[in-house]
Amino acid sequence: MSPRHVVLLIADQFQYQRLGTVDPVSRTPHLDQLAAEGVNYTNMFCSNPQCTPSRVSMQTGLYPHEAGVLAIYGFRGHTGHLSPDRLTVGKVFRDAGWTTAYFGKSHLGHHLDALGYDHSLERGVGSPLSSVDRAVTADAVRFIGDHEAAQPLFLTVSWHEPHPAFEHVAPFDEYFPPDEMPIPSTYGDDLVGKPPYQAKRRAMPHGGVEVDRLQEELSCYYSMIGHVDSLVGQVRRALEERGMWDDAVVLFTSDHGDMMGAHGFRLKGVLPYDELYRIPFVLKVPGPPAERAVVDDLCVNVAQPGTLLASAGLPVPAEMTGGSVLDRASHVSPPEDECVFFEHYAAYWGLHPFRVARTRDWKYVRHFGDTLWEELYDLAADPGELHNVIDREDLAGTRRDLRLRVDEWWESTGGRDLDYYESDDFRNWGHSTLVSDNALWNDAATSK
Repeated sequence: MSPRHVVLLIADQFQYQRLGTVDPVSRTPHLDQLAAEGVNYTNMFCSNPQCTPSRVSMQTGLYPHEAGVLAIYGFRGHTGHLSPDRLTVGKVFRDAGWTTAYFGKSHLGHHLDALGYDHSLERGVGSPLSSVDRAVTADAVRFIGDHEAAQPLFLTVSWHEPHPAFEHVAPFDEYFPPDEMPIPSTYGDDLVGKPPYQAKRRAMPHGGVEVDRLQEELSCYYSMIGHVDSLVGQVRRALEERGMWDDAVVLFTSDHGDMMGAHGFRLKGVLPYDELYRIPFVLKVPGPPAERAVVDDLCVNVAQPGTLLASAGLPVPAEMTGGSVLDRASHVSPPEDECVFFEHYAAYWGLHPFRVARTRDWKYVRHFGDTLWEELYDLAADPGELHNVIDREDLAGTRRDLRLRVDEWWESTGGRDLDYYESDDFRNWGHSTLVSDNALWNDAATSK
């Protein structure tokens, strides 16, 4: 069966480890059903654990530094907007004759029509977020109901949850009493041997978290995830009612995760841990079942645009250097010598640029700027990333190899030095036709 529609479902700050297929505490029946019908990529990582840079990768198939967006817009004077000159997945679908529509959070800075979307409606961030997300879903459901099912559609529905501000969302909150919420095994990390900024970050008001508050936030987080799952179900029902579900490619993913108490931290940013970088990536493609229902290959979401295009039978442009991971579902074994890369530049807690190389057994982190540290974690022996073993003499070869890989990756993808990224020329790049955080965009199709 050839796909006639592609539906991209995005949650914000959804940690992979909180999927119901992974976590017995979580309740995500609709996502569990999607995983049972499709392929679950269990080692998908975001390119950057901040909203805007990661979402830029999800649009362009490029790493944030390749696309020129390293920080959330406005931070440290950075424009932080995706240039309309960039090729996006929306533009490719539109140019191929598909209708393109986007509902919900984009965090890309420009009007979505400039980025390839014929129809778009982004509701401003309000409180509570659950109300905003219900409205986003209603917008998408109305659009599905009005859409001519015979016309190929690339539809994005992007929710704000479970991003803070945290809230208890009924009726899902009844399943998650705060005093029963499990504390992460790494909560008591003493951070010895790790970059000093981590301890400073944890000491800030929004950095660390006491157990009682953590359990309260976990209760909220789980209930918000349950709410997102129910919204996934609403979109599915709308597609089924129009006869559009069976021949649709459907992808559920997130831009990044949340620490949720791991290593004693809350929220996101400036940290290299898997809780932030590992994201859900559940893909349903029409046709016979894939050879691998679970793909544990190491992947990065720079491959997301290409994967959607390939799933729809469209060629992946050479400009989208992240390629596609669609074929991983038909490979019995992962590629040899797996190594993936991701990056960080800055967050609200300061400028903390680092680059990461991750294999199945090792994670290497190289810091730049004022924090010239290195970190090395033996993931086979220490999956919680508690012990920085960078100084072990017997690991000198591993350290040297991964350091070289990071440098080669950075150079091969056009990376520059820190002075360039702090220059006014770079900070102001891509600045035009900006959208405020509370903008409500309409067009003829979405203002009915």
